[in-house]
Amino acid sequence: MTTEGQTASESGRGFTRKSSPPLLARKWRLPIAYGSIATAALGIDLALILASATFADTIYHKGPEDFAAQYSHTLAAAIFVAILFVAVMQVQKLYSPNRLMVWDDQARSLLGAWCGAFLILASGVFSWGVSHDLSRGDVFLFWATGVVALLAHRAAWRYALPRALEGGALRGRTIVSLTCEENVPAEFTENLVSHGYHTVAHFHMPDGGASPDEVDEVMESVISLCRTSDIQEIMLFVDPERMSNVRWLARRLRVLPLPVTLIPFGTLALLFQRARYDIGDTVAIELQRAALSPTEQAIKRTIDVILSGAGLIVLSPILIAAAIAIRLDSSGPALFRQTRHGFNGRPFRIYKFRTMTVMENGDVVEQAKKSDKRITRVGKWLRRYSIDELPQLLNVLLGDMSLVGPRPHASAHDRHFTSVIEKYAFRHHMKSGITGWAQVHGARGETDTVDKMQRRVELDIWYINNWSIWLDFSVMIRTVLVVFTDDNAH
Repeated sequence: MTTEGQTASESGRGFTRKSSPPLLARKWRLPIAYGSIATAALGIDLALILASATFADTIYHKGPEDFAAQYSHTLAAAIFVAILFVAVMQVQKLYSPNRLMVWDDQARSLLGAWCGAFLILASGVFSWGVSHDLSRGDVFLFWATGVVALLAHRAAWRYALPRALEGGALRGRTIVSLTCEENVPAEFTENLVSHGYHTVAHFHMPDGGASPDEVDEVMESVISLCRTSDIQEIMLFVDPERMSNVRWLARRLRVLPLPVTLIPFGTLALLFQRARYDIGDTVAIELQRAALSPTEQAIKRTIDVILSGAGLIVLSPILIAAAIAIRLDSSGPALFRQTRHGFNGRPFRIYKFRTMTVMENGDVVEQAKKSDKRITRVGKWLRRYSIDELPQLLNVLLGDMSLVGPRPHASAHDRHFTSVIEKYAFRHHMKSGITGWAQVHGARGETDTVDKMQRRVELDIWYINNWSIWLDFSVMIRTVLVVFTDDNAH
């Protein structure tokens, strides 16, 4: 075995020992470990919120007597807001180091959680009849001071964390790595160094052709080093093809009072990234999760029912006027029904105002084009402002569709694009929508090429993977703007 500082080429006897990059070159180090960052950030948030409340109360009340009389109420309000705010941020895992470095994500979520906490506080104060105990000026100053302090806190993490990770400035653990392969993948080694781990040595287990004595010699070297050095952890890097060796290695390392961590790579790493849960004594791994949890489905459905019902009532004059205009302009029914496929690929009958002289619903459906001669005079006007889509509020109320989701296509188009676009069927992981993320990003209208449909599919998949109730409200608001500014509907 080579001594620390020697190169890999100088090692022998079936194993190697390597030193991690020298730590002396680092000019600065954060005084905490990588694993403590989330706890530290949460604690700093709590301290900043209480400090902001104290600062606001001190500034707003000029005399010490006023301060003493009001501070207990302000402190109670601050504790209430702090608990709500921290709970929301924690649930969204926004204190994890990788999320702390995403400024846009942090700023948007922070403002939403901070304003939401104050709205709940205001509602509670009004409901409990204790509004006279809090000064509005004091609360507003507390809100403004807290926003500035919390944003500055995140700006500090955004500045310091990337530099600390890049320079290896985070205090970490001293480890020994053990692998069945000749070399640990470079990305794992770099990742360990950047997150503060100091790899004292790397041992390579001989392959299956080695003698038992050679294997025992490597294990004795590992055990000896761990007993004579300040080693805090042993990490096993295992390829899927060598999983049979893991149990044997773990059994040999039981003589050491150290944690032994398995780090899979390759296809095995992808499997371990999936969520897991227990079914009795059986471990189950989730290879694919549902787009929405049962709770999220219930929330989305509740909003769909309330808003679609209200929309049908409020827009009833427009619906009636459009139906009459259609009947007067051309022969045929006012409503057009066509088979579409929604959640889980289930077929349903979609409702639209008839805007064309034909009512295609078969194996071949020709998409509408600009200046399409099949479009009626009234139909052209209805399509321009998407009024022809309003009857789909009935589909939403019936549960076939949602207000926001991937737009459903004719069955003929579904079959065609499913065969040419690999991820097309992923759109059926969520209910179809009257409007969607793709529609407010310019991917509406005719999809006469595969590239156009590919872009729509990519936008739909992004929406499904990033769904939130706030995203739905954002799409609804942007849809109204798109309807009056985008002339791509025809």
